[in-house]
Amino acid sequence: MPQAVDSITSVLEQMSQHLRELECRVAVLESRAEQAQQSQPAGPQLVVGPPEPPRPPATWHGFSPVETPSGAVAIIGKAVLGIAGAYLLRVVAESGAVPKLLVLFAAILYACGWMLWAAHTHAANRFASATYAVTSATILAPLLWESTVRFQVLSPALAAAMLVAYVALSLVLAWQRELQLIPWIATLSSVFVAIALIIETHDLVPLTAALLAVALATEADACLGHRLTLRAIPALAADFAVWLLVSILASSETVPEAYHPATPATIALLCFLLLAIYGGSIGIRSFALRHRMTVLEIVQGILACGLASFGVMQATNNAIAPALGILFLLFAAVCYWGTLSRFSSEDHSRNRRVSATWAAALSLGASFLLFPVKLQIPFLCLAAVASAWVYGRSRKLSLGVQASLYFAAAAAVSPLPTYVAGSLAGNVPAAPGWLMLAVTMTSVLFYAFGWRVAEDQRAHRLLWALPAAVVGFVGAALAVAAIVWLAVGRVELAASTLSGVRTIVNCVLALVFAILGSRGKRIELIWLAYAAVAFGTLKLLFEDLRFGNAASLVVSLLFYGLILILLPRLTRSRVLSPGQ
Repeated sequence: MPQAVDSITSVLEQMSQHLRELECRVAVLESRAEQAQQSQPAGPQLVVGPPEPPRPPATWHGFSPVETPSGAVAIIGKAVLGIAGAYLLRVVAESGAVPKLLVLFAAILYACGWMLWAAHTHAANRFASATYAVTSATILAPLLWESTVRFQVLSPALAAAMLVAYVALSLVLAWQRELQLIPWIATLSSVFVAIALIIETHDLVPLTAALLAVALATEADACLGHRLTLRAIPALAADFAVWLLVSILASSETVPEAYHPATPATIALLCFLLLAIYGGSIGIRSFALRHRMTVLEIVQGILACGLASFGVMQATNNAIAPALGILFLLFAAVCYWGTLSRFSSEDHSRNRRVSATWAAALSLGASFLLFPVKLQIPFLCLAAVASAWVYGRSRKLSLGVQASLYFAAAAAVSPLPTYVAGSLAGNVPAAPGWLMLAVTMTSVLFYAFGWRVAEDQRAHRLLWALPAAVVGFVGAALAVAAIVWLAVGRVELAASTLSGVRTIVNCVLALVFAILGSRGKRIELIWLAYAAVAFGTLKLLFEDLRFGNAASLVVSLLFYGLILILLPRLTRSRVLSPGQ
């Protein structure tokens, strides 16, 4: 034991002697640089005498010397000394003379001291500040890695706490001076170490919590007024960690042997934290303070909501669906409040459009999570009519798009598409059910609002094309079903006869669309008239030529040719508005 102590003492004396020599050399270099600056003349001097003859152009003798900041060599030398001090602490830890845990905390404080020095010297020398910050990260990152993976002095949870504290320290130091580089270096190194520890230790829960804490710290800093440019780094890291947590610990039936298991409640809590962090940040910055939404906030809001919803549904085996649906309704109400109140002026057009789109998406998601199909359709129909009414009063295009989305969702989940397809191109179904009639009545009310609204822009008139199409094609389907019902027991409707009846009804539908569109100056009805003609073309090719006979083909082609002649004349007979 005395021999070991003597050897350690001799090693420490040698290291101290080398450090003194390096300090002396750095001091000599700094004194020479100061003497060279003092020897330069203070200002331009007047030279009296004949002008010197022009000198010949100098030939190239090599690359020009690299311009470096003042004292750059000395600054780099100090950084090297700092790294040497870190290696000295490692030698002490490996010798066993001092407990490793005590040396580890001393090394962590040593790295934080370099970060403090970096913030202190930023105003005087930015190069020195960046160099010292990189030195701090260079000391701390491998230190935490080796202490957790190699020496196993720290647990992954304690290492995660150290990384969060390090990022928080950098944000506090950068707060008053609005620094960007120091938080960038600390956050990037901490995120890199956390992801590396996730891959190496397979302990997902504490390190995912650490990345969420880093994201929370940066978002809180941004909400308090610090304009950080590094928010995307912790956001992407938190998304990746939550996705990895869900895909490994929640999606599979059995957890892989190398990974530490977690309870479903823990997984759901971490997923909800991701949604709470970025939902709260967007709520404070955009809805409360009315800052313009950035692309990062829009994309991250969608990713956080999607990952959190998928994660909690996987962790709880869809048992949390009703609670999640209620939460979506609350978020949708907040988004509607922002659309109609906070972002009503044109200065906040981006926020209004994004908020309206989010409100529609959240309402749709809530309807599918909360209600069965028989209740989804009335809910979506009421939402479509309400949105159309609000659009008629406010004339905000985003609200009109919402009404179309609600109505399209109600029509998609209802029996309406199957009924219309069967009546016009397949086996004619029986009497329609009340759900289909509810969607049809909604389309009538929806288009009634659109008929009263006078608009010149085609993009706005396009909003009313879907309810008009539903009204028209449902009417055609009901007409075909009524003809078949009246013919039952009286006239035998063969496939050829039925194809001819359908062609006639489709041509009448195109004619009605054209007349109403030209008289009412509704460009969407003109578009639907040509859409009916296009459907008739496909019907002639795939049904009439296949099932029809000579007589039915004559009738079908006669009506189809007449509608092709009349349609252009009807659409040109009345002058539409200039915008249309």
